[in-house]
Amino acid sequence: MQKRILTLCLAIVCSLTAISQYADIRAAIQKQQFNKETIDQLKATTTVFFYSKEQKSEIESIKKAVTDGWNLTPLVFDEISRFEKYASDPKYSYFIIEGFTKESGSVSATHYYLNLRLFKDVSKKGKISTTGLCRVELYPNTQTLRMGYGKADEVIDNLYTKGGFYNWSPILLKAQLEVVATNLQNNIKPAHYDEIKDDNLTNILSSDTLYIPKTLLMSFNALSGKENEKPETIFNGYRYKYRICTDEELFDIFEISKRGRLLFEYVKSSTDKFITIYDLQQKKAIYRNYVAVSYNLKSKDIESIK
Repeated sequence: MQKRILTLCLAIVCSLTAISQYADIRAAIQKQQFNKETIDQLKATTTVFFYSKEQKSEIESIKKAVTDGWNLTPLVFDEISRFEKYASDPKYSYFIIEGFTKESGSVSATHYYLNLRLFKDVSKKGKISTTGLCRVELYPNTQTLRMGYGKADEVIDNLYTKGGFYNWSPILLKAQLEVVATNLQNNIKPAHYDEIKDDNLTNILSSDTLYIPKTLLMSFNALSGKENEKPETIFNGYRYKYRICTDEELFDIFEISKRGRLLFEYVKSSTDKFITIYDLQQKKAIYRNYVAVSYNLKSKDIESIK
């Protein structure tokens, strides 16, 4: 895979403090309003969802859930090793992992996210220009958080073959991409730090079960980076009915028996914390809370959901 294309995928994961890339960071967090031509161009493409050969054991479940949730374009799945086949072809759009690191003195913060890229053009020098249409924040484990330094081809290969993201699972991906599709139908990419509280939140939460992915319940030591499972009692302060489930249980509830509606997500992105509740019936996020400089999910985060 050629380095010029890999650099596109990684945004500035590997060129961490390049001032010339500041626009990439800004675009990743600001609200964007897309014109009709951009959305029409997207709808005319086939969208590629990339994975690695190491993920083949779970890809069938991901295919089923994501295909069920994504309704804007035809969807195909292919290995990241074949990225170059699609990168410069305007017939394709693609979901791909990106990231960047912000540095201030001796302190740095690395963020990874899933982006949907739409082809714009290729310069005379072979540089590919694209439009980023979304930002789905990913929750990396400590090892993955430290993979953002190095050569572009090595970083992207490591992220897909060795990286681990706690919120990379069939049902969470389905919920995330449903929200992306809903936003794009409305021609927008919301501002990254926008908070959400549905006008009917209390009624929705009180009338249905909130399903919580067990894989997200991790605690993080800010000094050592060590991670441990967080006690399930952290949800004792939640006012309504809930159930903590494995990924397999969530797949059965939401994809096989189709009886699930509400899905909880907690994401630690470096020192940022995001708590989201997805309503898969309405295909939107009904709650989203952002907390800066906070490493762990806390009881007060749960108690404030009401």
